[in-house]
Amino acid sequence: MKFKISDYPSSYLGIEFKKDEKIITEKGNLIYCDGEYTFENKIEAKSYKNWIAKIFGGKSLTYNIYTAKEDLKMALSTKDNSEIFDIEITNDNPVLFEPNLHFARTIDLEIKLERKDWKSTLNDGLKLRTTGNGKLFLKGYGKIIEHEIDSEKPIFVDEDALIAFENKLKIKTISRGVKELVTSGEGFLYAISGKGKIWIQTRKKVEYSSSGGIVDGIFNFMK
Repeated sequence: MKFKISDYPSSYLGIEFKKDEKIITEKGNLIYCDGEYTFENKIEAKSYKNWIAKIFGGKSLTYNIYTAKEDLKMALSTKDNSEIFDIEITNDNPVLFEPNLHFARTIDLEIKLERKDWKSTLNDGLKLRTTGNGKLFLKGYGKIIEHEIDSEKPIFVDEDALIAFENKLKIKTISRGVKELVTSGEGFLYAISGKGKIWIQTRKKVEYSSSGGIVDGIFNFMK
């Protein structure tokens, strides 16, 4: 299977399938296909954790699986003005990301709700963790910046800008105080240190914040 993401803006994902190859996607992303395929819609909400991810994180309860019945080409696109980017996932280096930003993934990847205490969840929002080896496709808004960190001195990233990060990094939520919060117009910040990659979006979804927080998830659930 070969993948190609078109240039920004208005990016789409092009896929070249060999017979019997599969891809997992969110619902409603298919643009076109030039060959025969089979289609399945699977329920991902097999536990209460997935319901939590849906209600409070915007994650879909179901997903589509496309299987090529012959060699073919397919194109997938997001349903809004977000852009697509990809991350190579390995078992020894899982990536965490915002639940509502999942777009597609290869069949050998699974995503699970990250286990955290409620205090951390209220501060940071919900996150999904990858397991397996394969390709993960996420969406973000504006330009997507892949940034490599190699420092014990933290860098600071706005809560709405950070959309994915490697699990080996140290991440802490901080606030610069109520006065600065009000006067600057900025939200909470992530202090990030260690060695690894993060992915940052330069804009956020217009209707509401793209973070995986509680309020955002309620709006997502009602859609």
